[in-house]
Amino acid sequence: MNMDVQQSNPFQPPQADLQQATTNQSPLYSVAGVGLATFIGTPLAGAWLLAHNLQLLGRADRVAMVWGISVVLLIVTLVLAFVLPEEVPALPFAIAQLMAMIMLAKNLMETDLKQHAEAGGAYLSNWRAAGIGLMFTIGLAALMFAVLMILDF
Repeated sequence: MNMDVQQSNPFQPPQADLQQATTNQSPLYSVAGVGLATFIGTPLAGAWLLAHNLQLLGRADRVAMVWGISVVLLIVTLVLAFVLPEEVPALPFAIAQLMAMIMLAKNLMETDLKQHAEAGGAYLSNWRAAGIGLMFTIGLAALMFAVLMILDF
């Protein structure tokens, strides 16, 4: 009798295993977001998103490499834009930058992004990625304008 009273104690905590319904992982940018930011805002914008993801994934040792590759891509494109004749279309160079950043993103994060999705992790909006790309475009245009104004004097 005494044992039945203890087992039906209403003040006893439940014996069920509790599981968290949500993941505590931070939201990441998708490969498509990296591509969109690169398309709108040069490889520097794509590198910004890649660096964000890599830091959250605990792979911050790769961030310097990502920035280096994106700066080289941008410089090569700018040099080619000034060296090549105006008749040469710019679209192939934009596509090459875009494809390079997408391949870099896939190479560095594809497995991690799949695990993130399987664990119920969230992704940041591609609209946010587009906005970051636009901010990089505006910043780069302002920097180029300033440099051209200084060189003019």
